[in-house]
Order: sequence, then C-alpha cells, then structure tokens
Amino acid sequence: MRLLKRFLPSASIFVALVAVLTTLGAVMMPSWSVEPLTQHIKVTSADSAIQMRATKTDQEGTYQVKTTNLHIKLAPNVTINAILRSPVGAPGRRPATLFIHGAGTGKASEVYGDIASAMSSAGIVTLVPDKRLDTYTTFHRDYYAMAEDYMTSLKTLRTQPDVDPAKAGIYAESEGTWIAEAMTHRHPGAIPFMMLTSPPAVSGRRQMAMAANTYVDAVGAPKGLNRDVDKFIGLDFAPLGLQYADFPAERYLKDLTMPLLISFGTDDLSMPIEQGATDIIDATRAAGNRNVLVRYYHANHQMRVGAHTSVPGLPLDKHYTHDLEDWTNAIVAGTKAGDWATPQIAGDQPHQRLSVPASVKHGLIGSLSTILVLLAAIVLCAAMAGIVGICIAIGHVRKRSEQGFSNLDSENIANQSSTKTTRVRLPWRDTTDHSRFPHRLTTALVLNSCCAVLGIVMFFIYVIIAAKSALTLTSRGTLLTWGWVLMQVVALINIALFTWLIMELWRSRGKRFQSFWTPAHFVVAALCVIAAVATLIMMAFFGLYTI
Repeated sequence: MRLLKRFLPSASIFVALVAVLTTLGAVMMPSWSVEPLTQHIKVTSADSAIQMRATKTDQEGTYQVKTTNLHIKLAPNVTINAILRSPVGAPGRRPATLFIHGAGTGKASEVYGDIASAMSSAGIVTLVPDKRLDTYTTFHRDYYAMAEDYMTSLKTLRTQPDVDPAKAGIYAESEGTWIAEAMTHRHPGAIPFMMLTSPPAVSGRRQMAMAANTYVDAVGAPKGLNRDVDKFIGLDFAPLGLQYADFPAERYLKDLTMPLLISFGTDDLSMPIEQGATDIIDATRAAGNRNVLVRYYHANHQMRVGAHTSVPGLPLDKHYTHDLEDWTNAIVAGTKAGDWATPQIAGDQPHQRLSVPASVKHGLIGSLSTILVLLAAIVLCAAMAGIVGICIAIGHVRKRSEQGFSNLDSENIANQSSTKTTRVRLPWRDTTDHSRFPHRLTTALVLNSCCAVLGIVMFFIYVIIAAKSALTLTSRGTLLTWGWVLMQVVALINIALFTWLIMELWRSRGKRFQSFWTPAHFVVAALCVIAAVATLIMMAFFGLYTI
C-alpha cells in the first residue's frame, strides 16, 4: 500500500501526459491523406506509334545534322549559350522545336543531345538553350520570369533562316512543363504545338505529396512515416522561400489550346502518370481542344530504360524519338484531331499507385518556422542548461574550498591555543551545505536534457535513412518498421523522464531545499523543462504517440 501510494502520482502524470500528447498528435494530423488511385486509364493499343492518315512524314535518320553554337541575350548583363541543330539539305523552311529544361539540368551541353539530334535528323530544327541560373535556386524559382526568358529563345529560333516561324513549337520535360504552361498563359496563341513529357499537371506541393508517399510506400516504410510526409509537405515554407511549390499549374491547363503530345514513363513513381493525363485531356477538351495524344513508355521519368530512377548514360526508349518526330511532322502538316490513324492513348499500360490529393492544407502546426523554433528550443535550452549548471558547480566547488580553508585556519588557531587535540573537518566531508541541487533532481535534469537532444537526433537519423532508401528505391521495410517502433519507445522514455522530473521538482519545493533555489538554479530547471516540453511536442508532431 505504501509502495502504491508512492508511485501512484507518477503513474497518473505519465498516463495523463501520454493521453494529452496522443490527442495533440492527432490534432496535428492534416485533414487530407494520399489515397490509392481507383480510376485507371486503359490503353487501347500497346503500340505507341503515331501516324496520320494517308500522308507519310520524314523519318529519323533522313538527314545529316549540323550543330551550331549560339549566344542569346536575355538581359542587359545576361547572355546564355544555346545549341542549334539543323537538318542538312532539308528543303524549304523547316518546323522547329525549342527545348525547355526540367529540374536538375542547366547547360545545353548536358541534356537533350540525343533527342534533339534525332529530331533534327527527321527534318526538324531544334534549339537547346542554357537555363538561366542566376535567378534559379533551390529556394527561389520564378516560372513566369523563366517563361519570358524562354520566349526570347523561341524568338531567336524563329529568326533562323531555315525555320518556318509559324511552325516553331516547344518540347518540355517535368518542371519545364510548368514554364511551358506559363508561356502559353502569358502569350495566348503564340505557340503552335507542344510536347509535354512527364508533366506534373498540378502544383509542386500536390505532386510531391503523391510522389513522396509513393516512394516511401515502395520501400516498405510504416504508415506513420507517410503521415509525417503529409505534415511536412503541408507546411508553409515561407522562411526558406519555395513559393514556387504552389505554382497553380492546374489553373493553366485550359490555356493549352494547341495540339499536344503528352508522354509518360510507366516506371516513373514521381508523376501522376494517369491523373495528369486525365486532367490535361479534360481541361483541354473543356477549352475546345481535342487534338491531344497521350503515349506511355516502359521507361522512367526521362523516358530512359534500365532503371526506375535517373542514372547517367541510360538509353532512351527505342520508340520515343520516332514518336516525337512523327507527331511533330504530322502536326505541322496540318493534322487535326480526327486525322489520326492511331489511338489517342496508347503504349505501355500505366499503373499509378496513389492519387494526387485535392488539397494539402496543414494541421495544427502550419509553419516551418514553428518547427524550427521548437528544434532550436530543444538544442539551445539543453546546451544553455548545461553551461549554467557547470557554472553553478564550479561556483559551488570554489565556495566549498574557501569555506574549507577558512574552517581549517580557524581550527589551527584554536589548536595552537589549546592542548586538546581537535579533529579537522575537511571541506568535502561537509554535508550541511544545501546550495546544490539534490542528487535525484540533478540526475533527472541531466537525463531529460540529454534524452531530449538524443531523441530528436535519433529521429532525424531515422528520417535520413528512410529518405535515402526512398530516393534509391532500396527496400528496407524491416529496418524502417522496427526503427519506427524504437522511436516510439524512445518517445515514451522521454515522457517517463519528464514525469520523473516533475515529481523531483515537486519534492524540492519544501523548506529543506529552499536554500539552493537561487536565480541560477531556477534558470537551469526552466531551461531543462522547456527542452523536455519542446521535445515532447515535436515527438507528438512526428506522430510517435499515435498508434
């Protein structure tokens, strides 16, 4: 009974904290989640070939290709390089295509060489300009400004002597398709045709919600990690910039009134390969454009074969460039929606696992700033508590030493004036000074501070392992599942330690301990409590108390 009475308050506090933090974790969950895609596209033919009725077009390899280096002035102090490829001996003014970079590339010499050369050998002039990188960073990208830069490059292409200005269109991949959409929105009717490869078709935030969940699912991550992905993607990233994540791509689909060729790789886990195609077809049809073809290839995001992820040196799908050339030459020849001899949707059968969420609103914690403040509070408060605690200990040792030597001098004087032998009391044997924290409270403060930092560090190490596994598509289901269980155990240990700290602080309120509650002691205790509370809130945010 005595033992129960002693531990009942601690058990009650522990249970109450678990209940509060579990509720808090649930409230922090966003109201949306990424769900499995239920409506799938059915291709009508496994053959991706594109043909118009009755008319044949130039095929790949028909012409030799001439390469010319150009310089394009985008601003008074900004000039970029560009690579122009032209079919040698092709009669008359030729159709042309401007290539727009996706994310991850910037130099014309680094990308599109094989695609642009293949298209030029089929009679199409191609221009691959450098991406302007002085205004393009990880944290800041202005797709509207980039659209104007590419319009300048398109005008340069149209001024080439062997190019028909009215037949110069665009090829764009991935992020570049957002730029292409911005170009169309800003310059209606200025672009006669577009080839959009791996288009997100939605904002970057919505696309990333689907992509990140697809990747972590693919490597066997636990459901809790998926929900953490949703929480982070829903945050306001204003402190870092990243406003381009909310570029309203879906809003501009209705501006795609020109003939379109949409291409996806069925091994691409990062794009909504079915939803994206459906959204584009529906939006353009509503705008009166029915001349839209969709092609699927057994390839990755860049239409390369041999790996799901981007790996240097992989070959293109063997049909890909042929289809681009046949479609472009057919379009510039005047092919309408009803003139195709091949299906609207064809190629490899796609299977998009997860759907793009309709919205990505945040939960209770909506800003990255709040997360950063909590993390800073954990680390800085724990560190400051340690520094102040060390200063208190040093001061205590000095005080004890001074008192000890003072007592020693007094007793030596007394010994000299007395014939009676007196035992000297050494300073480290003095137990009457209560200017220090009690041993149990000291231990509780130290453990709470150390475990607060350690728990957060462990979680971020876990996240790094999970992210690396997802990006490389390395299945580590067992490791990630048990790692999550370990983090939940660590989270419960932090609650237990905080419960102990509360009890020790409560016990130290009595008169017996009032002598050590100096301002410095209050500071140490307050800093340790703040670090511990911030850690518990962060762990609730991470969903470690959610079953």
